[in-house]
Amino acid sequence: MDVVLGATLHDPVGRLAEAIERLAPHLRDAFSAIALNISDATLPDVVEAAAALGAKTMMHEANEANIGRFRRDAVALAGDSRPVLYADFDHLLRWVEFGLDDLRRVIGAEPGADMLVVGRSDRAFSTEPRRLRETEHWVNHTHALLTGDHWDLMFAIRRLSPAAVRLIVAQSRVDTLASDVEWPLLARRAGLRLGYAQSEALFYRTIDEFGAETDGGDQEALQWIRRLEFAGMHAAAMRPFLDLKAS
Repeated sequence: MDVVLGATLHDPVGRLAEAIERLAPHLRDAFSAIALNISDATLPDVVEAAAALGAKTMMHEANEANIGRFRRDAVALAGDSRPVLYADFDHLLRWVEFGLDDLRRVIGAEPGADMLVVGRSDRAFSTEPRRLRETEHWVNHTHALLTGDHWDLMFAIRRLSPAAVRLIVAQSRVDTLASDVEWPLLARRAGLRLGYAQSEALFYRTIDEFGAETDGGDQEALQWIRRLEFAGMHAAAMRPFLDLKAS
């Protein structure tokens, strides 16, 4: 499948430059074009590596409260007549490095879907940090009650048809990372065809721990507080779609 990558890139600690340079051939092979919405806090060597990749780029002012808007802008930047794969760029780099065949399989899954939600398999999800597993479970459970679909939603990877790109750019109103749930619910309400594919290779790290063998956040109260806050954002984003239950 001929797919354009649209991604957000935020790296104020400079973890990604080497990975971008090393994985550039695989990125160019996997995607027909790359568009990156880069935060102004990203270190210059990372920005230079992205430019050397040949990516179309734009910049945004770093602000965690507006991650959903930055994702939407990345999709708009990437959109043309081809499908767009949205991903947070650090997650995408790990996927390319540790599961390139898995990525290719997933990208090509359900080719007729307007929006393909990409989640982790049960095995992959079971290895994630406890704070993610416990808080994301309730988001996924609530979405299943709304829609009947038991999907892993909070890894933010979506393949979008041109119609889905137009819908998200025009109608998405959630500027936080709760766009994880808003985008597929918008597509469902609009009558677009949804699909779901599971990855065996995706796994979570913070940008500070990019490249680390293990996650170190489960022993930090602040990291649990952040995940609880994220779950609350997703709950608020799902509330306007309660009518989907009746349909």
